[in-house]
Amino acid sequence: MNEYQTEKKSIADGFFNTSEKYADMPILRYRNKDGNKITLTYKEASKKVSTLAKAFSLHGVKEKTHVALFSENRMEWFLSDMALLALGAIDVPRGNDSTVDELKYIVEHSESSAVIVENEMMYEKVKNMSKSLDFILVLDNSLHDPKNKIYSFDSFMEEGSKALSDDESFAKKAAKKINRDDTATIIYTSGTTGRPKGVVLTHQNILHNVECLPPLIELKQGEKFLTILPIWHIYERTISYVISLNAAFIVYTNKRDLKNDLAEEKPDLFISVPSIWVNIHKSVMKSISQKSFIIKNLVTFFINRSVAYTRKKRYDNNMIYLLGNDKKENHIKNYKSYPFDAFCHKMAKKLVYKNLINITGGKMRLTISGGGALPTYIEDFLEACEINLIVGWGITETAPVISLRQFKNNFKGTCGLPVTHVDIEVRDSNGEKCKDGEFGVCWAKGPNIFKEYYKDTELTKKALVNGYFDTGDLGVYTQQGEVVLSGRAKETIVLLTGENVEPQPIENKVLQSRYIEHIMLVGQDKPMLGALIVLDKEVVAEYCHKHKIDIENKKMSEIKEVMALIRKNISSLVNAKSGFRPFENISKIYIMENSFTIENEMLTQSLKMKRNEILNIYKNEIESMYSN
Repeated sequence: MNEYQTEKKSIADGFFNTSEKYADMPILRYRNKDGNKITLTYKEASKKVSTLAKAFSLHGVKEKTHVALFSENRMEWFLSDMALLALGAIDVPRGNDSTVDELKYIVEHSESSAVIVENEMMYEKVKNMSKSLDFILVLDNSLHDPKNKIYSFDSFMEEGSKALSDDESFAKKAAKKINRDDTATIIYTSGTTGRPKGVVLTHQNILHNVECLPPLIELKQGEKFLTILPIWHIYERTISYVISLNAAFIVYTNKRDLKNDLAEEKPDLFISVPSIWVNIHKSVMKSISQKSFIIKNLVTFFINRSVAYTRKKRYDNNMIYLLGNDKKENHIKNYKSYPFDAFCHKMAKKLVYKNLINITGGKMRLTISGGGALPTYIEDFLEACEINLIVGWGITETAPVISLRQFKNNFKGTCGLPVTHVDIEVRDSNGEKCKDGEFGVCWAKGPNIFKEYYKDTELTKKALVNGYFDTGDLGVYTQQGEVVLSGRAKETIVLLTGENVEPQPIENKVLQSRYIEHIMLVGQDKPMLGALIVLDKEVVAEYCHKHKIDIENKKMSEIKEVMALIRKNISSLVNAKSGFRPFENISKIYIMENSFTIENEMLTQSLKMKRNEILNIYKNEIESMYSN
């Protein structure tokens, strides 16, 4: 592993240098409050950042000041973030779906002296903290009350503009004083206790990704990225720096406008998560299912054989990954194809794939998927469509990319090669390196590894050992050097949408129900949370007797009234009112006939659930639950 030194002093320094060199190129396109699209050039964005930085400085923001930033994607987020970074301040981001308690904890634990919120709704969540804050900045201009230290974004810009005078290089000069080892941000992510943990990332941590990713994706100046993911999340945020520090072009979209923006903007690159492609695939197949019986079955047949044809080409081109001493020939049965499949592929391209490519704008040369595993059937379908998709792996603590597939050497089902200057060791439960082909816990080392968990020395010591970070992911190296992941050693559940769910607080809440004895959340790489439920059969039997529900010789899972009772009970406990976010709702349930006990090896001696054991034993039931 080569010693890494970033060429840029800081994120903001890199931004200003790029802005000066490519002043008239577009950097950002967004919709204003009227729905009209506005485009900023690098020169315009640079001036706004400098103006805003001056306004922040007038209100006491300086080097190492902590400022919370609670907002979803918008132009003002990008400008605020860059202005704070230019001053050497440390921003603490979070999204709008966070609970009041969560935001309060983040503000207090991070010692933020000011808060930036997107709108009035977010202001309502933080207003009770205002007495301890220097100011609250409202990005959408919906509030302005200077007497109470509440300022609209436009008023801040006016202040900064007046004070800036002719010194438009104010922020650029400030940015040059920041060093790459200085802290850039503290991003709070869920911890094992249910409390968020503050991941401290330096400018160098993030700049490593900013500088090593462009060559890997062959990024060209002026290329257009369409982005939909939350910008406060490290994945989207780092991509925004990759774009803005390398003279490319960001276009913000959202779920409502995605279809139109793909067609209108015709992006060169699209940043995505698995759920986007799952939904697109569902939409395509739903459209086909509404055709006549003959056409529906014929088109479905074409697609299935087209996928088989594409998979066989992958096999013939030696593009299937192999573990340990495995041989390609051992997998031929999974890559069968027939002579007529080539014709089916042509028909599928004409009848289905052509339309899908048009929907994506027709110019997209690459889409990058992260934030969770992509289902195999989606990978196969997109490959058949000739949509060039690569997958990356990373987490907040790694700023985030650890490995990335190469789009010219794209091994489906893997997470790609470790990125430049990053070393990944696969270790067994004793901390020793695993043999070739053996799964173990992935430990990562490199310039992108976070500095520490904020104000948590013990947790930092556990996570960082001799420069290596315990990612908590179970993985293995392929014969070709790619990384394949099989799940998480930690309990955190990562949904298909990329959301991280900490199961314990939700499980503890559900256990308040008198009808439920045990619950284990599931949903790794699934679109929504599910749960394996063990009922307190005596209490449920009493309920059934009282309501004259026949349970004689029946399984509890087969009694619709019992299923309705449990669903209603869970919904009454896990909801927004009790402090849970929408993606933490339990959408799928499977009622177990047997309990979790020490005797059946579902529980440890200390009565903790053996999650991996349970997942393995009930894998078929879990898959069945999600297929219904």
